[in-house]
Amino acid sequence: MQIFAKLSRVSRERKLELFNQTFCPGERTRVLDVGAEIACGPAEQALQLIDVYPWKHMISALNLSREHIEHIKKVYPEVNGVVGNACDGLPWPDGYFDVVYCNAVIEHLGTLSRQRKLASEIMRVGRGWFVTTPNRWYPFEFHLRLPLVTWLPFHGYHWASRLIHYNHVEKKYTYLSGICDEELRLMTVRELRCCFPDSKIVRQRVTFMPETLVAVGRATPRT
Repeated sequence: MQIFAKLSRVSRERKLELFNQTFCPGERTRVLDVGAEIACGPAEQALQLIDVYPWKHMISALNLSREHIEHIKKVYPEVNGVVGNACDGLPWPDGYFDVVYCNAVIEHLGTLSRQRKLASEIMRVGRGWFVTTPNRWYPFEFHLRLPLVTWLPFHGYHWASRLIHYNHVEKKYTYLSGICDEELRLMTVRELRCCFPDSKIVRQRVTFMPETLVAVGRATPRT
């Protein structure tokens, strides 16, 4: 399974490169990281924004998990850690952040309605935004680690996952468990554009076709 770790790392590196090229953040750039996480140890292969961002005192980190936020604050006490659900409303005024960064979160909200709520709050508090999500039509589902299931109609990857899916905790495939992640709702370009109508939709590719979609909204940098 090392191939997946390598692909994930390259994908994150390219997303961070795109983020930096688009927004050119500096020491006065105020950033909100929605669904924030940090590297968990030396074996961690996926880059996280907070780990590489040099001005940590300018980052606010939001996560549903108090444990995640406590870990972030322990490692990076300069970061403003907040426990909360963005779909229920973010505790900041309109346009407070120069950029809202949200990596691979929106596909875990279950319904298009909740995805729109998240998008609305991101666009409300951010003067710019950078929101990534897996491409629904890429012929491999990286959460389940199954080929072609994304092409099934009516989000049929949920049905397939009841038969077989990859258990990321046990690091092996599980068969006939009857369990699926009902909160997983992969998005198309059209749906992402519907959620972020004033954005550029970037199709990011590491392999033969785009694995990742990025909604980029850019405002004039704060002076």
